[in-house]
Amino acid sequence: MSKYALFLGCTTPIKVPQYELSARWVSKRLGIELVDIEDFVCCGFNQGNLSIEGGLLLAAMNLAFAEAQDLDIVTLCAACNGFLAETVAELKDEATRDRINKKLSLIDLEYNGRTKVKHISRVIYEDVGLDRIEKAVKRDLSKLRVAPHYGCHYLKPKSAFEGFDEPDNPKTLHHLISATGAAPIQYETLLHCCGGKTFPVSPDIAHLLIEKKLNNLQTMGIDAMIVQCQTCYLMYEGQQQKVAEKFNTQYKIPVLLYPQLLGLAMGGDPATDLGFDLNTMPLDKVLAKVEE
Repeated sequence: MSKYALFLGCTTPIKVPQYELSARWVSKRLGIELVDIEDFVCCGFNQGNLSIEGGLLLAAMNLAFAEAQDLDIVTLCAACNGFLAETVAELKDEATRDRINKKLSLIDLEYNGRTKVKHISRVIYEDVGLDRIEKAVKRDLSKLRVAPHYGCHYLKPKSAFEGFDEPDNPKTLHHLISATGAAPIQYETLLHCCGGKTFPVSPDIAHLLIEKKLNNLQTMGIDAMIVQCQTCYLMYEGQQQKVAEKFNTQYKIPVLLYPQLLGLAMGGDPATDLGFDLNTMPLDKVLAKVEE
């Protein structure tokens, strides 16, 4: 059994609890033990925009908390994943690590470089594997055509992810979707940003990014978009109606988090196990194509 410290981040528990619910459900059944560490703080991503040192220190605190329990970290948020993984890479430099540890020592913490960081999708891909996923499937999802959305920080910066996947031509989420029985499509705007980090500064630019992706997918006749980050989820589902009204169009593109799709394939109850009832967009048409 794989064992990880679960890093929930700031947004998921408050705004997208179905991500945590479905991730815990599939992890338990795939032999991934998730350990909750109450001392975890913000990953430091947003603080890093104001103070590089401040963001680095927050991230290092989390790494030290996990290392104290001899655990690697698994993230749900792609931004947390990217920032924490980048911090691991930066703290390989001994001088940088010594400087940060001097500050961590004030609260009796130390990071020695043992704790690593993986996104939940990578843990499922590497620790569980596609063969085991396929064997765990209990429902037929073969009638579903879905669009993968990777998210900017799932694989970036490239230097922090040990060659796990190719950021400019990623395939791992496609493979994870295929293992559930659903069919992932390739499409023009696959690598486009959701606009989540642009939104607080310029909603108009963020909405333009969303519109371009949704327009592309609208022509593809997909059943759903599959995301692996709560910010991407909030942008593509939560902002979908606002974008439709702004650009005088209409969208009906359901958005699912990957653990929701995987849990559906594995036989989980859509509402109680996977939080489908917490999604804003109706999922009736998705469920209608699923065969027991």
